[in-house]
Amino acid sequence: MMTKAQEMLYPVGVENLYIATMTGGKDTAASIPAYDTQIYSLPTIETIGIQGNPTTATKWASNKLFVNATKNSTFTLTLDHTALPVEVTDKIMGYLATKGIVFETSDVKELPYFAVGFIAPLNDGSKIARWYPRVQVTPPQESYTSATEESTIPTQQLVMTASPLLFNKVTKVDFNSARDSATGITAEEFMEQVVADQSQLETLFPTGV
Repeated sequence: MMTKAQEMLYPVGVENLYIATMTGGKDTAASIPAYDTQIYSLPTIETIGIQGNPTTATKWASNKLFVNATKNSTFTLTLDHTALPVEVTDKIMGYLATKGIVFETSDVKELPYFAVGFIAPLNDGSKIARWYPRVQVTPPQESYTSATEESTIPTQQLVMTASPLLFNKVTKVDFNSARDSATGITAEEFMEQVVADQSQLETLFPTGV
């Protein structure tokens, strides 16, 4: 009997965007990063583009390709969205407002790190769920257009870079409910916390649940 893992499944859209801010705004090499207990679930994704940035190393021996190795250190995430809450924008941009006002200077600063995730349903009802546990935003380009009689809601774009965690070099964590081993857990449960290291699996999703 054919299992889901053997079927030809394909994405049929994308659901919510998930954002969790990293405690202290950055991680360390000493431990798994901690994240704020509040995870924002935002029904705002129009499109999310994911582009790897691989480098390839090859080695020839005896006139044959002996090694062909690929390394991907970062992902560029391009989010087309309708809107983000100002609270979320302030946190990922590192803004601290007083009386609703923030001042931006030309000084060098390191923007906060945070986790980004999403759920993508498949054609049979299975779902892909994914976390990028260490992400920084690229300061966005902005434009404002005068309203006309034909009202439209403009699409906004946010560009982010996902890089490896200092603790374990993890760049993304991928769950697919169509895998044979995906028992006792749903995509929604996977997104209830940021999964950043294999050591978390037994406590977050214990065997036999």
